[in-house]
Amino acid sequence: MTKLFVCGDVVNYQNKDGIVCDPDLEAIVKSADYSICNFEAPIIGFGTPQPKSGPHLAQPASTITGLKQQGFDLLLLANNHMFDYGTEGIVATLNAAHLASIETLGADVDENSAYTPLIKKIGDITVGIVNACEAQFGVIDHFQREEKAGYAWINHPKIDTAVIALKKECDFVIVCAHAGLENYSIPQKEWRVRYKHLCDLGADVVIGSHPHVPQGYEEHNESLIFYSLGNFYFDYGYAVNYENHSYAVMLELIKGKAPSFEAVHHITQNKKVRLADKEVDLKKLSEALGSGYETAHDEMNLRAYENIVRCNLITSASKLPFDGTVRGTLKEIAATILGRRKHVKKPLTQLHFMRNEAYYYAARHALEIKAKS
Repeated sequence: MTKLFVCGDVVNYQNKDGIVCDPDLEAIVKSADYSICNFEAPIIGFGTPQPKSGPHLAQPASTITGLKQQGFDLLLLANNHMFDYGTEGIVATLNAAHLASIETLGADVDENSAYTPLIKKIGDITVGIVNACEAQFGVIDHFQREEKAGYAWINHPKIDTAVIALKKECDFVIVCAHAGLENYSIPQKEWRVRYKHLCDLGADVVIGSHPHVPQGYEEHNESLIFYSLGNFYFDYGYAVNYENHSYAVMLELIKGKAPSFEAVHHITQNKKVRLADKEVDLKKLSEALGSGYETAHDEMNLRAYENIVRCNLITSASKLPFDGTVRGTLKEIAATILGRRKHVKKPLTQLHFMRNEAYYYAARHALEIKAKS
């Protein structure tokens, strides 16, 4: 049996030595034959902040060496912050990973490299791994860009082609996807359909990240779909004191059999990820994908659309600085008058709303509901 440990998002600012796990959890990471995490941001000190909507994230290069030291073998780079500091940020991250002897996947210096899957012989098992993200800033999609570097797009036909090809060559195919609405406990219907389609093409396991909170899992035929593992270690800004109570998975792969898993429940305390005393209610999260899902899905999209209108549409249409609240808006106006703000260009905010697939799905679904009422 081959064991793969897979966890969610990693952004580290507080641990300068890059050590984010406590010893008990580190022992579990090292017990796997191969361990994987989503490396959510490039390393600090390279490149310049790119024109975009939203925050720019970066983390110390020591995070990479720390993750390697604690047993991680692969960094997933296809995420919405990987291009925050442009090509230089990606190149520096790739170089740092190479020096630390840790593999990378999902973002690179050109389209072909970013979309190339990883084929790994682990014990007697050959595993094919694909990593891709929803369309946000830094995506390499159909639009002509000046930059060649970026990350793979989860809805690109190349992803389908890769899964089909890997199924012929590998014992197991794993797709790691970075997509969805943030901070909701159920996935959007569009991602459920997409992930099941990838399973129909040959994926044995689909593992999601990006929502920052745990979501449930389900079986599709003999494949496993985990919609969100939530944060593993994430201490940026407002999230610095979050406990990130979530779970990772220890996949168990046996040639000729369907994949199975054990959940590894974890929590962040005192700037370290440790094993949680109280488990995430994974059964409840998974049951939410069944009876009652449609109603909860409608409610989620209506709430999300309200936030999108307040924080994106109004912001992009307003001639004045606006952050979604009266108090915050007044502070932004004052800061602008004093010359302390360099505001994002309105078209970038509009583009973020239009390009962000999770936002588009939520807005469309909410408007369809409103149109019927």
